[in-house]
Amino acid sequence: MLLSRNPPIEGIRNIIAASKQKAAKWIKDNKTGDVWYWPAEEATHHDLAVTMGIEDYDKGISIPTEQ
Repeated sequence: MLLSRNPPIEGIRNIIAASKQKAAKWIKDNKTGDVWYWPAEEATHHDLAVTMGIEDYDKGISIPTEQ
C-alpha cells in the first residue's frame, strides 16, 4: 500500500495520480495532528485507522483540481 504521513502537496498529487480512482483518502489523527494519505481504492478510512491504531480522527477524500 502506498501510504504517506503529512506529505507535501506534490506527494498528495502523486498519490492521486497512482490511484485507479484518481483520488486519495485521508485521515487526520486528532491526538497527534498527523494526516495520512493513501490511494482511495486501497483501504477504507475505518480499516486504516484500525491498522494505524488511531481512535479519534477526521476523514476525507482529495481529488485533483484544475489549475
